[in-house]
Amino acid sequence: MKTIYQIATYFWLTVLAGCIFLSCTADFLDRPPLGSLDEDTYLSTEDAGFKLLVNCYTPILDQWNYQTMKFDLGDQLTDDFSKGGSDAGDRSTITELTRGNPQASNTLITDLWFHRYRTAIANCNVLLNLVTPETQLIETGGALVPEAKKRRWIAEGHFLRAFYYYDLATIFGNIPIIEELLNAIDKDEIVKSDRETVKAFILSDLGKAINESNLPSVTELSSSELGRVTKEAARAFRARVYMFFGDYESARADLQAVINTGYYDLVDDYEDLFNSTEKGYKSKEAVFITLRSYIPTYTSGSVCPQMNVGRGAAGGWGGECPTNDLVSEYEVGDPRLVHTVMSTGDIFTKPDGTDELHDYSGYDNFPQQHSRKQYLDWDRRPTGSLIDTDWTFYHIRYADVLLMYAECLLETGGDKQEVVNILNRIRYRAFVTTSPVDTYAKHRKFNVPESERVTEAIFNEKYKVKLTDDLRAALRHERRVELAGEGLRLYDLLRWGTFTSTMQAFGKTAEGIYSGAGTMVSDKTWPYPIPQTEIDYVGGALTQNDNY
Repeated sequence: MKTIYQIATYFWLTVLAGCIFLSCTADFLDRPPLGSLDEDTYLSTEDAGFKLLVNCYTPILDQWNYQTMKFDLGDQLTDDFSKGGSDAGDRSTITELTRGNPQASNTLITDLWFHRYRTAIANCNVLLNLVTPETQLIETGGALVPEAKKRRWIAEGHFLRAFYYYDLATIFGNIPIIEELLNAIDKDEIVKSDRETVKAFILSDLGKAINESNLPSVTELSSSELGRVTKEAARAFRARVYMFFGDYESARADLQAVINTGYYDLVDDYEDLFNSTEKGYKSKEAVFITLRSYIPTYTSGSVCPQMNVGRGAAGGWGGECPTNDLVSEYEVGDPRLVHTVMSTGDIFTKPDGTDELHDYSGYDNFPQQHSRKQYLDWDRRPTGSLIDTDWTFYHIRYADVLLMYAECLLETGGDKQEVVNILNRIRYRAFVTTSPVDTYAKHRKFNVPESERVTEAIFNEKYKVKLTDDLRAALRHERRVELAGEGLRLYDLLRWGTFTSTMQAFGKTAEGIYSGAGTMVSDKTWPYPIPQTEIDYVGGALTQNDNY
């Protein structure tokens, strides 16, 4: 069976790579846009239909408009990370957003809008408009593609469209809903839908995916198909959507269904999650993930490690800098700190045996820290480059599912002891079975010293959450330290209704005063402004958000 990963490595990395290399030729530039071809001509084979599905997944591989943007928005607009960079003026578009009073011309949110609508959602709309259960596609051997296979593709298309629309809803609030091919829409019809309509549309797409019997469960998925959407990935994501819109009861049911499969589990060592393909990315903690490999002459992995690793000897461009405010959130003895935050003075050994001494001074890095989750040990850099790697990140992992479920229990009057048990399960992994030191490094500032290491006995005595604790505070703490640097902080703060107060408080810290982060955040900051270029393009049919 052909898989998304196989198509991405064989089709996109050969045929489309060739197209990219030839993209300056007249033939390529003159070809009609996808979606305007005669359907009978284009959609005649299984490969043609399946490539439309692949187009729905590939926007996630966009290095700037999807991958780095996940962290630019999800982490760096919050109290967890700052933008870093060569100097204070580098990536000022992020600075403008973090201050809290961005212009409608801000290029970061403009890029988000264009990428999600004109690439990601447009690709999904092509699939969903051109491939139906009745569409006749011919397999290589001459038989017709089974209806069940086409229905699976359609379900994946609905999921991915919802996945991209959610990104827009969490940044812009009320947004246009476009279901047709872009070349079939009168631009005067592009208007905002209200919050309830946006919510209903996203949930409708997810419902179509989940209710499709041909969308497989993770228990039915072959190992070669890891990365394709499953019912559990769709349910876990729908729970995230429900929670963002305040529906904890519905989210609870979805999360319970994911847990009840009995398939997923936490890996024993938190360090493995971000340093091993087999033990981390392909483990049973991965609920939804986009895997990638470095394939010479075809792919270069992701720019994120290059962008978000320290400058100078470390070889990066200095982005994604964890704040001291985040570091102070970790309890003494929590090894997750060492596996999340790097510091100036850390040392790694290069293949030639020399030291790679990290020095984060001399550029825009107030805390002099970087994300360990985006730093790759030298054994994962076949060319020595930070770009030519297999680095990836999780869209959803099981620890997040458990924490969301615990939160739903808490907010719906569920069993508080079960909440406690979930929190302690995650904390036990962190304090007891996770390596207290960075096993890939020669020296790390945040390695847990012998005197602070937590044994099982110490954990039971001092670190277990108790039923009498403030469980909401305990849960929110756990989400922050467990998921730090994974692009989820902004969405947590927004749905908790604490974004404004949190950022206003951060704006008064030394870090906030230095960077300006949070200093102008108010109740009018979110939702962020709709790009003025898009408003101008549709001739005023699309109106600006009321708070801008």
